[in-house]
Amino acid sequence: MADLHEQLEEAEARVAYLKRRIATAPCAEVGHRWKHIGGKNCGCENGSCSVPVHECTVCGDCDYGENAEAEETRAECASRKGGIDA
Repeated sequence: MADLHEQLEEAEARVAYLKRRIATAPCAEVGHRWKHIGGKNCGCENGSCSVPVHECTVCGDCDYGENAEAEETRAECASRKGGIDA
């Protein structure tokens, strides 16, 4: 049986291998790797609220501001006077 140092080295090598696989795996296998690329108006009357927009660093897909943080921002905006245009 390998001593603890050898076990640790094997485990670290396995982690490094998995990280390399994840970095190059298709989005369908591990999900998009989103990068913040800017923002867009949330749709409110006064146009002062912004929601984040992300792009996948692997496949180039864009969420066009349709993400969890944007949903929260829109909900907060709608609860204030003026809200989001219907």
